[in-house]
Amino acid sequence: MNVFAYGTLTFAQVMETVTGMAFTCESALLPGFARYGLRGESYPALVPEAARATDGILWRDVDDVSLQQLDAFEGAWYERAIVSVLVGDPPDESAPVEAVTYVLVETQHRRLNRRRWSRDRFETHHLAQFLKWYRSNPSPSPSQGAP
Repeated sequence: MNVFAYGTLTFAQVMETVTGMAFTCESALLPGFARYGLRGESYPALVPEAARATDGILWRDVDDVSLQQLDAFEGAWYERAIVSVLVGDPPDESAPVEAVTYVLVETQHRRLNRRRWSRDRFETHHLAQFLKWYRSNPSPSPSQGAP
């Protein structure tokens, strides 16, 4: 199964730390969804928003064991959803690719701060601490206390 990542999982170091695997990837765009920050958190959430599109990474051929590890990583605030993404630079609208992604559950929408989440800011200010925290707490999801 392909996995569309839009936040912390766009970093190969995070994906490999969570799954123990290295997967091939490429740039992708997900129409109909928006990425926002969450109050008090360093990672983002994805929510349906028809007029928006979110850029990210498409991880190819992720195995079932890794998907289960990603489910645990994402935790109860997110649900796995099947989506169609566009790949390539520029994105090829004629050949959408099926993938799964993790969408913020409706009951957690109150946590959205509606600010755009910055991958560069996360990398500069939070990635090292996030990886250190996760490596020492591999079973809880970030929604259970990540820095």
